[in-house]
Amino acid sequence: MAGAIDELAEFPVLDATVLRIIALCDDQESTAADLVDALEQDATFAANLLRFSNSAARAHPIRAKTIRQAVMLVGRRALRRLALEAATFRFLERSKGNGRASCGQMHLHAITVAIGAAAAAEEARVPGDTVHLAGLLHDVGKLVLPEVFGEEACDSLAREFPAGAERVLAERERFGIDHAQCGALLAERWGLPDEVASIIAWHHGGPTGVGAPNAEIAAVQLADNVAGMLSGTEADHALLEVSLDRLDLTSDVLDVLAEQIANPEQRGGSGESGRLAERVAELERLSQTDDLTGLANRRHWLQTTRMALIENGGGAILICDVDNFKAVNERHGMAAGDLVLAEIGRILSVHGHAGRLGGDEFAVLVPGNLEEAVQAAQRIMAQVGEVFEAGSGPKVDLSLGCAAAPTHGDELADLLEAADVALLDAKRAGRSRAMIAGTELRDDLAA
Repeated sequence: MAGAIDELAEFPVLDATVLRIIALCDDQESTAADLVDALEQDATFAANLLRFSNSAARAHPIRAKTIRQAVMLVGRRALRRLALEAATFRFLERSKGNGRASCGQMHLHAITVAIGAAAAAEEARVPGDTVHLAGLLHDVGKLVLPEVFGEEACDSLAREFPAGAERVLAERERFGIDHAQCGALLAERWGLPDEVASIIAWHHGGPTGVGAPNAEIAAVQLADNVAGMLSGTEADHALLEVSLDRLDLTSDVLDVLAEQIANPEQRGGSGESGRLAERVAELERLSQTDDLTGLANRRHWLQTTRMALIENGGGAILICDVDNFKAVNERHGMAAGDLVLAEIGRILSVHGHAGRLGGDEFAVLVPGNLEEAVQAAQRIMAQVGEVFEAGSGPKVDLSLGCAAAPTHGDELADLLEAADVALLDAKRAGRSRAMIAGTELRDDLAA
């Protein structure tokens, strides 16, 4: 057993490019340019990102033309998950034994369960990143057993016991260990978080066959059960009941999860299926606002801004973020950081249609032309300076980038890219300033 795990451990599921992308997504100080540089090191993943950004799964009509635009439109959280999905898909698809009876189509099942587990976690208001990663790797132990006990023996067992608790119990009886336990051991050898290894070990209910010590484990158990039902496998009703109870959800959520994972290429689409369509529409309405600031969230801001640009025949975009926000959190605490973001949101909302793109990054659609956008940028900078004067509270400054139609393009994707480049210019020039196309917006430019 140890030899098989050692052999598989030599081929980590997360390659250097993916690890770099994940680290940048988690780093509040990294820029879109850093992400673009990392993505360009992997042409296949970059192409996948561009295709994903423009797919029906995104449920918005804005089309990205460049990798930078795709990064802006998709957002860091979705980019992080896409990187994990792409790496896992490639690893499992190419793994020895994938497609045989004992393994099944592991690369497809992994994506399905990860999507479902993340959706279940969201429904239950449970942190979803660990759940998503564990969902991707929950069945990786199926690669270990054939290496130790032979493919024919494992295929024979799988044909007799295709899935679920019966499969796990049969593995324990014949081999003395099951694929869930093997997967947990392999995850530990890869150096993955203990929480991930624990979820993998328990995804069929642990040693007793039923149970979920925590909600994260229950989310993967629930998603695995729903994925099995969609493929025609009999549900593990006992495990299903326990996982729903642990997540404090009712059986109504099964419709939502089924819609999410039945067809991953179209998840987030219209979902024309009666009551389920109404539920999806309700969730969409509830998900349009950022909880902390009260501004439009990324997706809603992108949708409404695009329509406004078309209806108004133009407009200007401001993108800004808080300089050295990580230091604010470290010095004054997370609660103070949240108050800073809420106050920034209040200031921005006065000057146009404001949205929170994520973290400490915001955007504002300013009605009018470039001159009016410049004036709005100057007023924003002045108001932030007045509100956050040096003293007992945190010292807060903004960097801001500006772009307007038709000077920088007519489509939202072009304006976002131009404003993001201007924001990067502002940071490179020393932060705490507003810029457009490499030129600082000084008072004389706003006069």
